[in-house]
Amino acid sequence: MASSKTWNRRLALAGGVALAAGAGAMALSSRRRHIHRTLVGPDTLLRGNAGEPETLDPSLASDQPDAEIIGDLMVGLFMPDPAARPYPAMATSWTTSADGLTWIFHLRDARWSDNTPITAQDFVFSWQRLVTPATASTYAYYLYPVKNAEPINAGKMAPETLGVRALDDHTLEVHLENPAPYFPQMLMHQTTSPLPRHVVKAKGAGWAQPGSYVGNGAFVLKEWVPNDHVLVEKNPLFYEADKVRLRQVYFFPTNDYGAALQRFRAGELDTQDKLPGQEIDWIRANIPQTISNKPQLVTEIVAVNHRRKPFDDIRVREAINLAINREALTDRIKRVGDVPAYNLVPPTTANYPTGNSFDFKHLNQRQRLDKACALMRAVGFGENNRCKTTFLIRSTTAGSERAIAAAIQQMLAQIWLDIAIIPNDFQIFYPTIQVHDFDIAQSGWQADFNDAITFLNLLRSDSGDNWGLYNSPAYDAMLAGAQAEINLESRGQKLAAAERIALADQALMPLWFWNDSNLAWPYLSGWEANPLDYHRSRWVSIDQRARITLFA
Repeated sequence: MASSKTWNRRLALAGGVALAAGAGAMALSSRRRHIHRTLVGPDTLLRGNAGEPETLDPSLASDQPDAEIIGDLMVGLFMPDPAARPYPAMATSWTTSADGLTWIFHLRDARWSDNTPITAQDFVFSWQRLVTPATASTYAYYLYPVKNAEPINAGKMAPETLGVRALDDHTLEVHLENPAPYFPQMLMHQTTSPLPRHVVKAKGAGWAQPGSYVGNGAFVLKEWVPNDHVLVEKNPLFYEADKVRLRQVYFFPTNDYGAALQRFRAGELDTQDKLPGQEIDWIRANIPQTISNKPQLVTEIVAVNHRRKPFDDIRVREAINLAINREALTDRIKRVGDVPAYNLVPPTTANYPTGNSFDFKHLNQRQRLDKACALMRAVGFGENNRCKTTFLIRSTTAGSERAIAAAIQQMLAQIWLDIAIIPNDFQIFYPTIQVHDFDIAQSGWQADFNDAITFLNLLRSDSGDNWGLYNSPAYDAMLAGAQAEINLESRGQKLAAAERIALADQALMPLWFWNDSNLAWPYLSGWEANPLDYHRSRWVSIDQRARITLFA
């Protein structure tokens, strides 16, 4: 899923180091000061959540801040455990046919937060809604492994023909287009959650607002104050409510990473989804216990719009790839352990062979620049004929994202490509690139599940997240062939072959593979660094004595 992150605050920490915070960082709203003073109990979690959510409708959500909140409000057939492994949620048991094409799930007896029984028909309704063209979900392609999902989304078949049906109230049957041994991994994603069809039908788009929201997760939606916080409270009707240790969770949009760090240090955040790279030395020296340094399945990229000149020319795209000094970005600016990326799929992805890379990886930076300049001259650019264009980034605040953009600006200037940096708030950025209204944009993709297809689907010609409108019949055909494979090794080889096609086409510009960049105080249990960066509050408990001692 589209990925970005954030943080903020103040105080003396475990090492006795005091922070002299600036007036700007300390200028909190009266509401936030009230929250910080009063929410000190062991049953309240304060989460820094990267950005303002765009929607809490599972069918429409497409980025990380939305998904983290929805993950507390909704559960599907499976949910991620603290290590992001599939944990049975609504499904109590399941069987798979010998050919891998038919799955039958037996559902637990559970109720929506308004005390209405949850049935298999709610899943059928939700999945049909997701792929219905009128829903306009950018994640509709996620269900393409299900029989008829793709032609339904293309308007060629009726939603009722989707390969999912309720055998009875507690039995769900799913037919797939091709075998998908990773299917339980997919079913952790918020888009596959059931929806309260009785509420959605009655209230339409307004169902996903406070006062109307009905869920089946560990928490229920209580408040949503735009640009301030989202509050969720324990759901007494959750099927495992007795195992949920928290009474309430506050999600704060923390898209100013530096400010969020100060809030974290002050005890105003228990966790923060993203640390500011410029503060990494201080963090390592003073609060190393709050970072994990574990690799994540996230790739930072630069996307170019293939429908706009000069980016429709492969020579320009290759020149951009050559000019970007990835090591300079990771080692000099980011400095959090990210790995320079010369391909799209992270090296720790399950059942995927390593070794793909751009063929220029062996060249030094001088050789790369010489080749890039030659390509640009062949197109017609040069010192007396520079190309001017715009570069969208997903943050308006100072910090590593602005520093990265400025560095890329300097790198591309060397090949006569002058980019004007246009910062965007997070909730504006992704809708903008999803409608392809950009020249160049810096974004990122976080795996929806541990499989290469979640990255490679970004470049499918029919993907709602194919921001740059890359279109290659050969690429699409190779992906389709890979999905038809039952053997995981053969499937991985074909997926790798598809990636090589995209790399040869210079489809996009991978920058780096992320290291875990969350902050979490060690008084939290049930919060683990994991490859998918999934963190459900349902698993979290707080050692209040340690919390009080730390911030006394």
